[in-house]
Amino acid sequence: MNPYLATGLVMCAIVFVAVVGTAYLAVFFNRRAKADMKATLTPLAEAIDGTVDVDEATIEGRYDGTIAQARVTGAEGGAGRVFQIDIIDAAGGTRWRYRSIAHRDSPDPTSEFDSTRPDLRMALDPQFAIGKLQTIANPSRHWFWLEYDPEGGFVRLTSPMQTRRDIPDLDAFMARLSYLRELGNANRAIQQADGTPSREVAS
Repeated sequence: MNPYLATGLVMCAIVFVAVVGTAYLAVFFNRRAKADMKATLTPLAEAIDGTVDVDEATIEGRYDGTIAQARVTGAEGGAGRVFQIDIIDAAGGTRWRYRSIAHRDSPDPTSEFDSTRPDLRMALDPQFAIGKLQTIANPSRHWFWLEYDPEGGFVRLTSPMQTRRDIPDLDAFMARLSYLRELGNANRAIQQADGTPSREVAS
């Protein structure tokens, strides 16, 4: 056999084996990741009588009579992943977002509040007391967002994930739901004090 032809055949065989091997590893690790995700999310879903969608990395159920949702998703700007928890509460009114920002050189976090109604910050301030926030996060070490969206009809907590397995355990998950429910109730009372009607959301 022509040595050049033999060499070409060997190279083709090597490339074929490499492609097959890469495809197998991709399928293996994808299945492993989905299995890990399901194992992590299932106890959270069961706690709220909900369901898990592994492909979308989401759960949905009910907490205290209200729709509750959680998901693993990309951070704004595509910088890493975040874990979001929503309590559906269509209170109407004005959108707002509260950011807690940790600093490496200081144990004291700072915060920002974005809204077209800055007075909402003062009205909601008791909900942002450090003692309350420590039930859902470690403000001195990690950033997180709290927000209310009247169009989506939810209050939401967004927290960073260091790895794909960095999902809250059951106790932390339930503590965050409890906090969001309380925050939603406070937000509803404040928003509707101005006579803004709530918007019904299908359950």
